[in-house]
Amino acid sequence: MKATFTLPMITADDLEAAFPLARGIQTQVEVFAALSRGEATMGARGVLPNGADAQFAYLARASMHGPTIVKFGSVTPGNADRNIPVVQSYVGVLNQTTGALEEIFDGEMTTKIRTTAASMMAAQTLANPVKNIAIIGAGHTAQAHAAAALELFNPEKIIVVARKPDSDFKTLFSSEPRIIVSLNLQESIEECDLIFVCTNSVSPVVVDGIGSGKTLISIGSFAPNREEVSGKSVLQASRVFVDDAATARIQNGSIVSALEIDPALHVISIGDVINQQAAGRTNSLDSIMYFSVGLGIQDAAIVEAFRDSSAQPISDTSSS
Repeated sequence: MKATFTLPMITADDLEAAFPLARGIQTQVEVFAALSRGEATMGARGVLPNGADAQFAYLARASMHGPTIVKFGSVTPGNADRNIPVVQSYVGVLNQTTGALEEIFDGEMTTKIRTTAASMMAAQTLANPVKNIAIIGAGHTAQAHAAAALELFNPEKIIVVARKPDSDFKTLFSSEPRIIVSLNLQESIEECDLIFVCTNSVSPVVVDGIGSGKTLISIGSFAPNREEVSGKSVLQASRVFVDDAATARIQNGSIVSALEIDPALHVISIGDVINQQAAGRTNSLDSIMYFSVGLGIQDAAIVEAFRDSSAQPISDTSSS
């Protein structure tokens, strides 16, 4: 006799409807602050590099009394040519009292919401006033960042640096005149105040400094074999911030490369800035870089907020 195994599935549509940008940003502010206070918990992050591919798994809780999540999945850049998702992941939710597996969340949408929200949170926290934005890459993650940046910062223009934007990108932004596509990375960086690097590249895409007053946010160096921004470039920044210093030092390829050149590199966890335990931008001329590995606590924060039926209305944190 075969056992029947069924669990509630929280779909991508369920999650997208529940998390407008402001609510997503608030979850990330709160969970990074909780991590800094020692209230959010995560186990060791497991990543198995396999050439350009990587598989990952981790456990986390967003708060002392929230459920534990188990997230696992893979990043396979070659899937782009197979017309299937590059990132595939799943989030299992363990009951905080019994430990029983209760639900499965769509991992890709959970990742999209928390990654985009965390990038916008870092930009709000660290950037100078924003006029022009560069986004390096044109995949689904870059598209989500472009849409969020338009909503949050209302820039004069967004320059997307990409060899060949796909049909999804063209459809999404066909009626948005502020979106400009460029092939010139360095000129785009020079023209913009805020740069998001959203690629699947293993080798460095940004190989030089970004210039004074600018803020760069990198999300693609999520494993030791991924150096989206060169270590040399990292060392040219005035201040370097990360989602979690201990994790970034061993998992973020750009930080790992920079530390090999200069072991004294100081990296600052964003939660310490939120909790005012460390300074963020100290003046308008600082050259700032922020690196995100992607932490289980971020996914756990989305899960906990979704499950919290008594959540209070979320205030709008967008700026014009």
